[in-house]
Amino acid sequence: MGAGKVVISLILIIIGIWAVLPESWYGLGLWQELWLVVKGVVPAFLVFIGLIMFWIEAEEMKVQKPRRRKR
Repeated sequence: MGAGKVVISLILIIIGIWAVLPESWYGLGLWQELWLVVKGVVPAFLVFIGLIMFWIEAEEMKVQKPRRRKR
């Protein structure tokens, strides 16, 4: 079963490389479309990661804050 997964993963890698190769090298020439998607996704990904980091840090600050004793 493990060898089958390796073969399928290699086939997928080859297809992915073939998709972005220029048409002059008998590829599909999808590099510009890939770059367009990357340029659109990266800012949203950075905002998402920033929000997660902010949330985690805010939770850590709540935990580290000393609590006052009730008298």
